[in-house]
Amino acid sequence: MLKIFFILALLFIPIATFAENVDVIANPPSGTYHAPLYITLTPTEKNAKTFYSFKPDGYPQDAFLYEKPILLKHSSPFIYFSIISTTNESKIKQNNYILEYPATIHFDTESISGSGKVQVNIINNGLENIDIGFWYIQSLSDMVTIPEHTILNPWKKYGVEINYPGTSSVVLRSPDDDERDILTYKSTEEKTITTSKIKITTKIVPREIISTIANTSENNTPEVKNITIPALIPISENSPTIGRTIDKTPQINPIPDINQIVKVSAMESGQKNMNPLYIGIFLLLSMSIGGLRWFIQRKQK
Repeated sequence: MLKIFFILALLFIPIATFAENVDVIANPPSGTYHAPLYITLTPTEKNAKTFYSFKPDGYPQDAFLYEKPILLKHSSPFIYFSIISTTNESKIKQNNYILEYPATIHFDTESISGSGKVQVNIINNGLENIDIGFWYIQSLSDMVTIPEHTILNPWKKYGVEINYPGTSSVVLRSPDDDERDILTYKSTEEKTITTSKIKITTKIVPREIISTIANTSENNTPEVKNITIPALIPISENSPTIGRTIDKTPQINPIPDINQIVKVSAMESGQKNMNPLYIGIFLLLSMSIGGLRWFIQRKQK
């Protein structure tokens, strides 16, 4: 009997020694996604407790106990592990999730007006179906979240009613709280131009009054008397003139004499006529010199 127990012990000891610890699997795996996702954690042992965190450098006591699928809207690292006892626990694992929301979702207009309950439209300008679940629209006094798994087809609109106080903006945000579009306030008040109207009334006047006014007007018309205008007496050349008379006869200027112009120019330039006395002296001197030369020539002969 003792031999049989020893043999069984030898068989079970290696199995117990090389038994694996508890493990845990996260789904979906690491990757890039374009819509919010749910992360599920499944341990290999049903009695294991599973914990998760979003801080790679955090402490185990900062982790959350996993009870249901985890909704993830932001890009983030994801830390998780399972434990049964201090001697049976899984490795600490990490997944990396990147969430990139499409840029083809925005409002179908640029402005908003009015107040109270207003409807705004979201449009998909892309070529693929987009899951717009968890996108939300925010005003100054309200916020409306689009239900999850809402699919918006290409070039289709999705209407949302929201309480709008007026005079403020309305913002469209993706699930990661990033601002994707904005509606600016547009005033609907129109300036009215009032014009003053002049009321014209017609008053009926009796015929007798009109006749009286007509007669009075005729009697008050000033009388034009005959006025005697004195005759104009022609003025002769020898007749005396009183005051200044204006001669309207066109005057023809005489043709200027060129000799006169030269004479005047010479006088203006300072030139003077030669004195006759100087001419006589010059002639007498010339005759004396001539006579002297004749006398000398004759004497030499």
